[in-house]
Amino acid sequence: MYGGEIDKYEGDAIMAEFGAPLPLDNHADRAVQAGLSMQRRLRDLRRTWKRENRPALQCRVGINTGRVVLGNMGSQQIFDYTVLGDAVNLASRLESANKNYQTRVMISEFTHACLTPNQFRTRLLDVIKVRGKTKAVKVFEVYGTTSDLIKQTDLSYYQTYEQSFNAYLARQFTTALEGFRKALALRPGDLASQTMIERIQDLDPHNLPPDWDGAVELTSK
Repeated sequence: MYGGEIDKYEGDAIMAEFGAPLPLDNHADRAVQAGLSMQRRLRDLRRTWKRENRPALQCRVGINTGRVVLGNMGSQQIFDYTVLGDAVNLASRLESANKNYQTRVMISEFTHACLTPNQFRTRLLDVIKVRGKTKAVKVFEVYGTTSDLIKQTDLSYYQTYEQSFNAYLARQFTTALEGFRKALALRPGDLASQTMIERIQDLDPHNLPPDWDGAVELTSK
């Protein structure tokens, strides 16, 4: 439906590429649309499974955009058509990183920059350094399209969180702390807001290094 190509199934994971092997217009949009469509379908299935007393399944989506090595990998006897590279590894890390924020669709700043403006609802979620890397990357949650209906309380939550995070990056920690507490009040139990409140409370604003970028290092894959 969205023009992506399933690369492989890895246990309970699906790996797919958009824009390879042939160029694909709006490949970032298509990848995000596919991720959102998966989540919508799962929500419908969970309603059915609940009526049937079956377990409710969840899934996480990580999307990144970048240069990759593409082709047949292996030997003349055994090979696999796939993609390799840092961009691929980052997408995998973002899928896993969702569990740290209770989010479902996470994209990198590189994918975010490629999206068609005003098509998706996104919020700046965090700045992270994935395991094995020293460069920080901004990550965003995609929580719908602009045509999706959304409750005013949810919209207020997302807007408050992003404003607070921007204040955090600007080292306006008092403003950021107040904002994250407001976000937590709008969505009680929200892991992302709780995490940011604890992070700010653990900071010593008078002894931050000159190159402080607000990033958190993720130690697990």
